[in-house]
Parts: sequence; C-alpha cells; structure tokens
Amino acid sequence: MKYRFAIIDDESGLVVGFCMNVIGLIGELTIETYEKIIFEQFTFNEEFMESMTYTKQSLYNLQIAILNDEGEVIGTYHCYLPEPFKIQKLDNMKRKANLKLMGSLETRLSPVELRLWNLLRRKHTLGKNLWKDFSEEERVGWLNVVRVHSMYNKSSKQDKQGEVYTIDGEYVSDFLTFFIALGEAINEPGGYYGFNLSSLKDCLCGGFGALAPFTINWRNPHYFLKNYQENTD
Repeated sequence: MKYRFAIIDDESGLVVGFCMNVIGLIGELTIETYEKIIFEQFTFNEEFMESMTYTKQSLYNLQIAILNDEGEVIGTYHCYLPEPFKIQKLDNMKRKANLKLMGSLETRLSPVELRLWNLLRRKHTLGKNLWKDFSEEERVGWLNVVRVHSMYNKSSKQDKQGEVYTIDGEYVSDFLTFFIALGEAINEPGGYYGFNLSSLKDCLCGGFGALAPFTINWRNPHYFLKNYQENTD
C-alpha cells in the first residue's frame, strides 16, 4: 500500500506515521480557529513507537507531509495543536485506524492544489510547459504547489551564477504565467523562482537555484506585452 501523507513531529523531526487521506486539509483557511483534522487509515511509524516507549513524549506541532510514489516527502504543511497530544496506550498504536486531532493549519489547500500535487508525486520527468493549458485557477494552484515543494527542497539546491535561462514567451501572457515560466526555466519543469516581485527578491538572495548575476532570454515577449497593453488601456 502506498501512503499519500505522513505526519512529522516538529520538535523531534520523527515521522509519527502515515495515512491515505487527510480530512480537513482542503477548504477555506479559518483564522485563530481549531478544527478537527482526521487522518484516515493512519498507522504509526515503528521508529516513533520505539521512541515513545522510552520518552513518553507528547506531540505539540506537526507537519502534514505530502509523499511521492516512492514514499519520499515532497512538501509539508504546518499544523498547530491547541494542547499536547498524548498517546495513552502503546497497544493502540499498533493497529490501523482513523486518527482525529484538533488543530489549526497554517495553510489549507484548494481541491485543485491537492489534485496538482499528484503530478509531482510521480517519479518521472515533467513535460515542459505542462501548465500551458491550465485554467487560471489551476495556474494559481500550480504556483502555490511548486512554491511549497521548493521550500521543502530548498536546502538541497545548488545556486548557480552567470547562467543564461530561456523563457518561451509563447505561453506567457501575464505575471502569473511569467513566474511559472521563470521557475521552470531556472529549476526545470515543476520548479519555482518567486510568485511576485517581493518573493523574487527573496529568491535572488540564494537557495532557489540561481544567484545574480544571470541572464533571462525572453523569447517572443510580444505575447505578454500585447495582453498587458490590452488590459491596461
């Protein structure tokens, strides 16, 4: 069975366990409100069970991790618990069951974003300009997904300088598609390099694959310029 999600303890970094689905991960974000989050078909990780045997630790803040088809973490969403979660009986940890917690998510996914994660779950090379036929909602979701994916893998990125990156302007018609194309040009399909000017400034500081100076070769910029002029006239 391939699990789709994992829970990671923020304090120890241990993987608490795995599940097939997370009810409560999708929806509108509610500020300063704790809601029930259900981890369906949850099973505890053996390493965590061994740790609990000796430490009797409680869980405070968690990371809900997205897993790829190989069981590797490819992105996380933080979940804050209003009070520590304690395991009362270790015997209860040995069987698969729905785990119910009260918590507050830092970010919630849209249904579109959850579906788009499946494209990154597969262990294969993504095609270039995969997003060109996406709706605007899907493009917004894609930029959110690759941003989270990039933040998780940030420490493993090797920044390059002096490179030339080419953007295919045929599919770049606005700032949204520009940033999707920029991330793809610098970090390959599924890559990220900012979602607005402020985040672009952060990326330029390092850790996102490219450090200034570098060159952007923007082919066919007239698609963007034409659309921009039409929308500002």
